Amino acid sequence: MADGPIMTSVRGRAARGPGRHAPALPDAVWEHRHRWVTTFLAVFVLALGLWPALGMPVPGMLSPLSIILAVAALALMVLTALYPWPRLPAPAMRAVRAVACSVGCMGGASLAVALAGGVTEAHFAFFILLPVVALYETVLPFLVAVVIVVVEHGVVGMLWPHLVFGHMHGPDGAWSMAALHGVLFAVGCAGSLMAWTGARAARRHANAVVAELSHRARHDELTGLPNRTGLAQTLESALSGAPQDLAVVVVDLNRFKDVNDTLGHEAGDELLRRVARLLHGAVGEQGVLARLGGDEFAIVLPGADGPGACAVAEHLRDRVREGVVVAGVAVDVDLSAGVAVHRAGTFQNATAVRAACTELLRLADIAMYTAKRSGGGALVYDVATDHHSTAQLELARELRTAIARREELLVHYQPQVSLDAHDEQTDDQTSVRLVGVEALVRWQHPTRGFLPPSSFIPLLHDSDLAHPFTALMIEIALDQAQQWFLSGHEVPVAVNAFPRCLVEPSFVAQVAQALHSRGLAPHLLRLEITEDALMADPERAAAVVTELRDMGVATAVDDFGTGYSSLSYLRRLPVDEVKLDRSYVSGLGGVDGGGDEVLVASIVHLAHALGMHVVAEGVEHPEEVRVLRQLGCDTAQGYLFGKPAPADQLAPELLATARTSRRWQPGGQLTGEISGPASGGLGASSG
Repeated sequence: MADGPIMTSVRGRAARGPGRHAPALPDAVWEHRHRWVTTFLAVFVLALGLWPALGMPVPGMLSPLSIILAVAALALMVLTALYPWPRLPAPAMRAVRAVACSVGCMGGASLAVALAGGVTEAHFAFFILLPVVALYETVLPFLVAVVIVVVEHGVVGMLWPHLVFGHMHGPDGAWSMAALHGVLFAVGCAGSLMAWTGARAARRHANAVVAELSHRARHDELTGLPNRTGLAQTLESALSGAPQDLAVVVVDLNRFKDVNDTLGHEAGDELLRRVARLLHGAVGEQGVLARLGGDEFAIVLPGADGPGACAVAEHLRDRVREGVVVAGVAVDVDLSAGVAVHRAGTFQNATAVRAACTELLRLADIAMYTAKRSGGGALVYDVATDHHSTAQLELARELRTAIARREELLVHYQPQVSLDAHDEQTDDQTSVRLVGVEALVRWQHPTRGFLPPSSFIPLLHDSDLAHPFTALMIEIALDQAQQWFLSGHEVPVAVNAFPRCLVEPSFVAQVAQALHSRGLAPHLLRLEITEDALMADPERAAAVVTELRDMGVATAVDDFGTGYSSLSYLRRLPVDEVKLDRSYVSGLGGVDGGGDEVLVASIVHLAHALGMHVVAEGVEHPEEVRVLRQLGCDTAQGYLFGKPAPADQLAPELLATARTSRRWQPGGQLTGEISGPASGGLGASSG
């Protein structure tokens, strides 16, 4: 895969290394080595000062005073090397301290040779100290060392030959010997110079390798953009700086998998590279773009608030939707974006900064998935839609306990009434009879109070609690249906089933057991399933629905029109009922200027052609009832006939119609009688 421009640039800098004119050693390394050299020199000088005191032989021409003066001079070099020289520039400070150590080492070696009487073996002290001076990896200490050797050997050799050259009996040839020793010592210095020059080259190469690996660790190989690690470093740096608002945008490409599956992964990689260039050009200097992985990108926008970040995200969306050509095919690309905002503030420590970075990315990711479920675009994080917050996790734990206790979860029932034309015996077209109820859950939380379904039902969709929750609702609803049946009222109950129930192997058997243990006929239970649950795995859904139908339990498609909005897929699913979403019903007959009679009529006609029953949800006005009857709708449900309420609050007059076949009018008045038992609706429709 080709490298991006950022990767190429950094690799070039890494290959060039730190530069030929840069200091040979980093400050910390130089200081560490200098401490070792000065420590060694101090010990060496101390040993030379104690030489006579230890009873070692001393040449007669060396007086105690001369030794003391020599040791004092060496001690001065040690002090010079130890002093930090704060007023000098760093290079000059290094040079002064390194030269002081070099002078001290070479002077100490000269004194050692003199104390040893100039024997040849004593001259090895110079070569022993040579690697010590080489630790500085600079030329100046070596030049000083060579000069000291030549001058000291020549001058002392002329004055006191036996203190330098033990084999000489006079000053003749002293400078020649000094020059020879200087040459030999210079050769030794050259070897050390070559060694540390090679070491410097090795360090440059190592630095280049480290820079390369560091770049790879912080950048994406495919696009050259910073990766998740690089983004985290950028975000931490931004949050650690001057307090300011900051927004993080997480972007995900829609339909990217289709490109991979259709054109292949190479085309998918090319699409990512092209999109990365588009996004990078659109973001410009406003922020930092990174690739998190797959088809997911992120942008850090310093100084941005929620609306500003959303505007940037929408601009990115417009750029991407202009179209991208990959493998000769114009690809229709869209994106979803989530925004999380950090308000200006300071942090106590680096740990708090890292935690804030992690949280910002998490919240932006949640907002992005919320936007994706909504069809795309950009959304700012909203705690109300966050089903993964700490509070939501705590609520999920409490919900698990509530399901186990079976006491806190309450069921309210909303009437479903027949709109069958045979019931229309009077001019009052709101006369209806009860044909069933829908069971709707509520939570009486011990500390939070009464909770509506919207506060906890979303927690169940992708949770392992979905199946036990649905099983509990079925049992509670059937217990109530049994009570009504024993009191002489045949009232079928409809219970919402979560998608996960359709893949639970024991679900159908549990439904059968719940009915059998209460002695209830299967037609007294109806299970409502959403469109997306049926389409997630159509084959499995068809198998489960068929098993339920064979048992005698009817099924309904809930909130029809809000999902796939098509009856074509229902041909393969033997469902019994379609529940028309309230958005199609509200305003029928000119009420509030809404409704769509043509669309409702088409749905009713097609549903009946497929042998399905139609229930209209959200009915609130008598005029809507009139139109629904004219269009052939079978059943209605809504506030006109009753809000969800506990079973004992169901209107007695309405409940009576499930037994006596008398019609009931909203307001509680019974009118007339019709012949025949209660039928149709939930009680009669089975296919």
